[in-house]
Amino acid sequence: MSAGESGLAKNRSILVVDDDKAFRVATQTLLKDEGYEVSVAINGEAGIVLLKDGEFDLVLSDIVMAHLGGIDFLRQAKELRPELPVIMVTGFGSIQTAVEAMRLGAVDYLTKPCNNDELLIKIRRALELQQKDRELKELREELRGVYSFGNMVSRSEKMKEVIRHIKQVADTDVTVLIEGESGTGKELVARALHFNSNRREHPFIAVNCSALPEDLLESELFGYEKGAFTGAGRQRIGKFEEARLGTIFLDEIADVPLVVQTKLLRVLQEKTFSRIGGNEAVIADARVIAATNRNLEVMMQSGDFREDLFYRLNVFPITLPPLRERVEDIPLLAGHFLEKNADLSGGRVKSITPNVINDMMNYSWRGNIRELQNLIKRAIIKSPADIITSIELPAMIDSPAKSEPEPPPDGLSIPMKEYLSAIIRDAEEKYLRRMLRLHKGNINLIAKLMEVDRKTVYRKMTEYSIDPATYRG
Repeated sequence: MSAGESGLAKNRSILVVDDDKAFRVATQTLLKDEGYEVSVAINGEAGIVLLKDGEFDLVLSDIVMAHLGGIDFLRQAKELRPELPVIMVTGFGSIQTAVEAMRLGAVDYLTKPCNNDELLIKIRRALELQQKDRELKELREELRGVYSFGNMVSRSEKMKEVIRHIKQVADTDVTVLIEGESGTGKELVARALHFNSNRREHPFIAVNCSALPEDLLESELFGYEKGAFTGAGRQRIGKFEEARLGTIFLDEIADVPLVVQTKLLRVLQEKTFSRIGGNEAVIADARVIAATNRNLEVMMQSGDFREDLFYRLNVFPITLPPLRERVEDIPLLAGHFLEKNADLSGGRVKSITPNVINDMMNYSWRGNIRELQNLIKRAIIKSPADIITSIELPAMIDSPAKSEPEPPPDGLSIPMKEYLSAIIRDAEEKYLRRMLRLHKGNINLIAKLMEVDRKTVYRKMTEYSIDPATYRG
C-alpha cells in the first residue's frame, strides 16, 4: 500500500534539497503524485532559508552539493529543527559519508539512482516514526503535566470540570456543598478549596458529623462552658472556634440531627453562636464547607433535613463523579497510589502490569477511590516481585463482554513508552465499547456524551475495528 493510499501523505510537507535539477523535478513529481506537499531548494543555502521560513515534516537532501554540502546542511538543519527527520541521498554510495550523516541525526539514506518504491518506503517509515514520536511525546507531557490540582490527578472531563469549579470558588468565602458517593474524595476537594484560598494560613478543621451522637456533636461543634453539664469541669472551645479565620469541613452533613441543624442554620445566618451553657455570642469567622453522600433534597421532602439549612449550604454545589464514571483515570490513580505507598515495599514495587489495569477498569468500584487505594496497598504488600501482576478484586459485577479487546502485553519486558501507550489505547477502546454498549450504538448520543463530533467516534471505531451494528438492539 502506498503512502497516499494509507492516508499518511495527506497534509505532509516534504522539502527536497538537491543541486541536480533532473532529480529535483522527478522527485517532486513522484511525491506530489503520492499526495505530499513538496517544496524544492536548488542547494543547501536555499534549503536553510526555506527551513527558517516554513514548516516541513521531512527533508530529502543530497549529500554532495556545491557551496554548502549535504553534511553541513544536515548540521544546520538539526540546529534549526532537532526533531525534523532528514533522509540523505548520495550518488556515490559512500558508506562512510552515510554513517557520518546518520551519526549527525539523519534517519536514513539511499543512493542514486533511486528506486522509486524504495524512496517512498523510506519516506513513509520516517514519517510513521515521526508520528509515533509525536504521540509518545504528547503522552509523556499529558502524564507528566496531567490536569492536576492539589493531590487530585485526572484525565476525565468530569473531573476536569470539578477542578475548574474548585478554582472558581476557592479564593472566596462562599459556602460549598460537596456531593458524591463514599470514597470519591470529598475531603480532598475540601482541602483543595481551603489551601487555595486566602484562608490557607489558618486552620482546616474536619468534623465527621456521623461519628458522634447528638449531644456530643453539639458540644464538639460549639464547645461548652464550665458546669454546662455533668463532667464539664472546664470551659472547652468547639470546632467552629478552632477554625477561626480558617475553614471548617462538615463531612456527612446529612447525619446531623435536626436540633443541631437549627443551631447550624443560626451560625450560617448570623455568623455567631453560643457555647453550650453560655450566653456570650461567639463570632464564627470560619468558612463552611459541607459534604454528603446522600440526597439532601429527598431528605428535605421527608422532613429529615431542614430546607432553609439546605439552601444556606447549597450556595455553590460541587458533585464528584464515582470512579466507574471516570475509568480513564484508573491507570493514573493506580500509578499515583503506587508511588505514594512505595514505602510499603521499601520502594521495591514500581509498576503494575496492563493486565491488572485492564481488570481494574472493568470492576465496578463501589468503594470508589478509597477502595482503589486500599487494594493497591494490599497488592504492594503481597507482591513478590517488583511489578504487581495480580490484584484481589472482589467478585466482578460488570464482567467484560466477550467482544471486549484483549489486554495489552504483560509489561514485563517492553519499554515504558510502549507500556504507557498500551494502557491508554486499551482504556480508550474499552471506554468507547462501554459507551456503545450502554447506549445501544446510538452514535449521535454517544458523540454528545463524549463531547466530540460524530466523525471522531467513527474514526475511533475504525481504528479499533468496532462494528456499531453489534451494539444495536
